[in-house]
Amino acid sequence: MQKLKLACTRFKGARGKAVQFILDHPEIAGFLSIRPLAEKIGISTSSLSRMAVDVGYSGFQEMQKDVQEFLRRKLLPTVRMEQAVPERGRFSFRDSLRKDMKSIEHILGDVTDQQFDRAVSLLLESREVFVVGLGTQYPSAVYFTGIMKQIRERVSLISQESMEYLDCFSRFSSRDVLVSICLPRYAVFTFRTAKEAAEAGCRVIALTDNILSPTAGLADVVLQVEYESMSFFNSNVAVMALLNGLATTVALNRRDAVLERVRKFSDIASRWNIFHSGKSEESTGDGQ
Repeated sequence: MQKLKLACTRFKGARGKAVQFILDHPEIAGFLSIRPLAEKIGISTSSLSRMAVDVGYSGFQEMQKDVQEFLRRKLLPTVRMEQAVPERGRFSFRDSLRKDMKSIEHILGDVTDQQFDRAVSLLLESREVFVVGLGTQYPSAVYFTGIMKQIRERVSLISQESMEYLDCFSRFSSRDVLVSICLPRYAVFTFRTAKEAAEAGCRVIALTDNILSPTAGLADVVLQVEYESMSFFNSNVAVMALLNGLATTVALNRRDAVLERVRKFSDIASRWNIFHSGKSEESTGDGQ
């Protein structure tokens, strides 16, 4: 990318336009083939190819590999932390909160009503709901699975921790939906799960950072969500907010059935003294 940065001030016209676009949108330039990228920039393929050579690359492919390497380095945890908070830089927890608030605000602009409503319809109408997310997305997947189990039947968490995921894969069908939570650095297991689901005809709802991410290309519905934090790890705040919105809307669409299901859960929890009430010392723990 250093070659492109140096060329930015020298090139004008179509070449300058191409260089600026790649610097502004490396996540797009790194993965589109030359023709769709040229169309997106608004120049001819020959102009884009000549620009790559003029910058100092052997051709378009070498330039694109350089952009991909830049993206890979950018996503490394150590680099992310250095960029977020420079050494000896001042940091306040309020900075972190503001960043998360902005990520939530982005959802309002990035996710249309049509996309959201389509996702809700799939969660309501499907025979079974599968949920997958790995790494820092795993807690969000566990949370959404737990909430959805209180709303409806047939909800399964797909985890890499046991071989049970094979059973889930064998049940994928066109009557089901998979909720895939996949953010940089894009877990291979999550991508392969979405691919397995799509090939079986299962609908896929992808919560991911952009339409060019690995799972987005497999999805029936893409819900874009920000993930950047002030440290080396992904922030789940915006993801959780979006999942909350989905679960709440699904619950309200089948209010009576959900109320009955929640009552049953509450009755069982009460009989088993699952939650602390301050009235009894009985416990279901092994020590009693």
